[in-house]
Amino acid sequence: MKTDETFRKDSGFTPQEQEVILLSVAVYNECEYCVAAHSFIAKHQSKVSKDVIDALRNRKVLPEAKYEALSKFAVSIAKERGFPDQEATNNLKQAGYTDLHVAGVITGVGMKTFSNYINHISETEVDDMFAEFKWEK
Repeated sequence: MKTDETFRKDSGFTPQEQEVILLSVAVYNECEYCVAAHSFIAKHQSKVSKDVIDALRNRKVLPEAKYEALSKFAVSIAKERGFPDQEATNNLKQAGYTDLHVAGVITGVGMKTFSNYINHISETEVDDMFAEFKWEK
């Protein structure tokens, strides 16, 4: 099974939560292509609210506490290379997430970081389909 399929089907996250994770990591890694693509997916496929998408893209506090805890934990995993800070971990657990979710975040961070790095090196151009969400670091 592919990593994306594992993340999408077995992580225990809703489609909205999945996009919060992936968009958080894409913004942290400053991947212009993935920020545009996941903004599009978040809006048009996963039905994430504009307020949440805008907050993620602009590195602002999310309007929903549960999404904020999830985003901060995902970024902490990426930033601290698998050693999330205790506050982010505590906030994630207090928001109702479990160890299954922790593993799901790790999967999402890993696959998104891999994708971000490929796009950085190959200088992937944003597809016309995602143009409305073009983003610059």
